[in-house]
Amino acid sequence: MTLDKKLARLRKREGLSQAEVSEKLDVSRQAVTKWETGTSRPSIENLQSLSRLYNVPLEYLLDESGDELPAPAAPAAERAPEQKVQKKEKQWMRLLVIGAVVLALLVCFLFWYGRGQKENGLDLHSIQGEESTLLEEPDFNLNWE
Repeated sequence: MTLDKKLARLRKREGLSQAEVSEKLDVSRQAVTKWETGTSRPSIENLQSLSRLYNVPLEYLLDESGDELPAPAAPAAERAPEQKVQKKEKQWMRLLVIGAVVLALLVCFLFWYGRGQKENGLDLHSIQGEESTLLEEPDFNLNWE
């Protein structure tokens, strides 16, 4: 069966008008008419869109040796519900990994920050209630002799 006949039969099987097909594919109605009468052929991109619209393999549209119309493929939602579950699991795993990395970075920062404060004599626990000496002049003992 030729491509033009397949396209016409598939459209009728789906209960669509040429105008509806043209709207879904974002092409002119005249383009759909030309495809179905055989005066022109759809581009590769349009063939891919037609394949998705009619739920048939692209190979079926391109192979002109077959006569029978294939049964419509099951919609993606019915074909692989486990794929949705796997996708959600991957999303959760990504969120957990990102959360763990952020938490680890936060702990490292707090450790580094606290350690630096103690080395500089700024232990916040030891200066509570005492006056801060941060604004006093530093005591340098420089011997230039």
